[in-house]
Amino acid sequence: MIYLILCILSSSMIYVIFRVAKNYNCKLQSLITINYLAASLLGILLFQPFADGKNPPALPYWMPFAVILGILFIAMFYLIGYSSQKTGITVTTLANKLSLVFPVTFSLIYFNEQLSTVKAIGIVTAIIAVALTVYKKEKAKINLIYIGLPLSIFFGSGLIDSIVKYVQAIKITESETSLYTILVFVVAFLCGVIISIFTKAYRHRLNPVTLLLGTLLGVVNFGSLYFMIEALNKSGLQSSLVFALNNMAIVAFTAILGTLLFKERLNKINFAGVVLALISLYFLL
Repeated sequence: MIYLILCILSSSMIYVIFRVAKNYNCKLQSLITINYLAASLLGILLFQPFADGKNPPALPYWMPFAVILGILFIAMFYLIGYSSQKTGITVTTLANKLSLVFPVTFSLIYFNEQLSTVKAIGIVTAIIAVALTVYKKEKAKINLIYIGLPLSIFFGSGLIDSIVKYVQAIKITESETSLYTILVFVVAFLCGVIISIFTKAYRHRLNPVTLLLGTLLGVVNFGSLYFMIEALNKSGLQSSLVFALNNMAIVAFTAILGTLLFKERLNKINFAGVVLALISLYFLL
């Protein structure tokens, strides 16, 4: 369970850092690129995948999945940042976290995992809890022209989690976890560099706050993926429950952090969502 807890903490801090970065007017392009550079370097320094002198295969069989995941990772970061500005944090978070239905359904169907009635109730109540926790009245004011943004996040996040589960179960061994994680972030960083070149974002002066927050974002971003894979490997829980618990807990925890750190007030519906999240946690465990 320790890896699942670390994954929840790491993932929650991503939203906190993005929230803080907004207060300092950090450039989204620079923040995201620095984040993936930091994540790549952290993985290399911590795990030193080639320190034993053994050369990896010229083309590991899981490399195409790492490349695809790296591209999806940076694409989702841009979508989340842009959607937060255009449609608001509420709809963006809702679309992101409701995507848990994809990996949960994928795990149940593809891997023939057993689903008891109690656990099914837990998954349903977890989804409802996510919706209640992020609900805000101003949702009704959103311009329908931006409906494509949260929908893209909904499907994109679900696709990412499903790929992570598939690779963890079928394509990658436990000893390759660190190398796979590093490669995903290296691909995302290279994509960020290419985007910076085409958009000429590299001409902008680098704000020290952006450098700091981007580095911190890279640390927790790396942890969110690495600890998720480790949780799937070692938690002892079915993968469908790992994804459900992870997404549900992130929403509940970020709601608490928002109240404590940013003085955001939970309305009655939000509070009901947090309570329901705790109830669903009981059903899922």
